[in-house]
Amino acid sequence: MEKIFKAILSETDLDSLKKLIESGENVDAQDKDKRTPLIHAAIDNKIDLAKVLIEKGANINIQDSLGYTPLHYAAQNYYLEFAKLLIDNNAKVDSQDIHGNTPLFRAVFNAKGRGEVINLLTECGADKNLVNNHGISPLQLAKTIANYDVAQFLE
Repeated sequence: MEKIFKAILSETDLDSLKKLIESGENVDAQDKDKRTPLIHAAIDNKIDLAKVLIEKGANINIQDSLGYTPLHYAAQNYYLEFAKLLIDNNAKVDSQDIHGNTPLFRAVFNAKGRGEVINLLTECGADKNLVNNHGISPLQLAKTIANYDVAQFLE
């Protein structure tokens, strides 16, 4: 395992992480699932870590073995501030995973009645009509969710 992953997993302080990267550690190193330190930061909502990684040149749109970008993880977990950080640093809002699902699709699927991330993504240009590999768009998905009115956030 590369030093950068050990540092992230052991929750090394940010200054030590910066020094590690400055010493030549690959900011976009990938683990066995092709997840980078930034993807791990997105999964765990470690926004301060993400800021350091972005500052040090992390690829904001890199995809793991599932085709998920950091924004997919932030959107599906409803980490609004994390999603804003990624978008403010030019994350592609319509990146598609191996199933053709975008961050907006993930946000709709996991909304549970919430709309903040959906609103953020659509305000930033996410396409509510972009279909996945199964011909389903985020808008179509929203209309099938019976226990919450998620479609209201896409109209």
